[in-house]
Amino acid sequence: MGDHPGVSSYNGLTGGQAATPPLDAALAAVASRQHGLVTLDDLRAAGLDTRAISKRVTRGVLHRRHRRVYSVGHAVLSRDGEWLAAVLGGGPDTKLARWSAAELHLLTRKPASLIAVVSPRRRTLTGVRVHRCRGLDPRDVTTVRGIPVTTIHRTFVDLSDELTPHELVALLREARFLGRFVEPAIRDAVARANGRQNLDVVHEALALFAAGSAGTRSGNEVLFLKLGLPESRVNTKLHGFEADFHWPGLRLNVEIDGPQHDPDEDAIRDRRLAAHGYTVLRFPQEQMRERPDEVLRAVSAWVSNRGLRHAA
Repeated sequence: MGDHPGVSSYNGLTGGQAATPPLDAALAAVASRQHGLVTLDDLRAAGLDTRAISKRVTRGVLHRRHRRVYSVGHAVLSRDGEWLAAVLGGGPDTKLARWSAAELHLLTRKPASLIAVVSPRRRTLTGVRVHRCRGLDPRDVTTVRGIPVTTIHRTFVDLSDELTPHELVALLREARFLGRFVEPAIRDAVARANGRQNLDVVHEALALFAAGSAGTRSGNEVLFLKLGLPESRVNTKLHGFEADFHWPGLRLNVEIDGPQHDPDEDAIRDRRLAAHGYTVLRFPQEQMRERPDEVLRAVSAWVSNRGLRHAA
């Protein structure tokens, strides 16, 4: 386990003690400090050979998670345990990364279908997406709750390969809420990743964030942006309200209504915006999700009638 700073090692557990506890109890004690996990190195350091390990797997004392990684006593791991198992399974210098890192850093509560790690080697792990990076700068790695992970700033850089600028803005907003948004640190991480193809996504996200955008808040809003309509402002303040999408030059506001919206409050809001010369077009989320072509036609028709070429 010495390959991973911040992750405790089993080495030396059985030596130099006046009274050695039963082996299985000792293994459980180590696992309790490592989210329920031990590695093959831990087991061998405790004096277990291949046959003894196999016996414990058969008895259900050990459960194989990945190559050279086992959980002790329980087949079901906590989320932290799943993350650490993936990191340990990736081998030395592997770190939790991308959306999984964002989840560990509390930037999102939405779990990814596959855990993501970054590793200097190619390896196939069940339920894990392994991204290859020959060497991360020490400034771009940290440890959270005993789990080696990319820093929050490097995580923004890596997610530029997967997210739109507006989706990335939503994570920047969460980082600011947590008191962990440090723009110079993000730009330094970008500079260290020189040569990556999608770094412009980070730059655009920072510009949108500085302009007041809160980024996309739902999958429906992401779908709307993919319709190919002229660029709008996303979740920014409009006469005291936060507007899903609006075009200042056209005096147009589009709202995608989810289950939480209040029709009475919406009516008050729409009247106030109308007083400032805005038209509000509303679409239920079901229409956005199931019949996006209808939404596209409706907004495109409105835009066409107002003459987009004259919009600021």
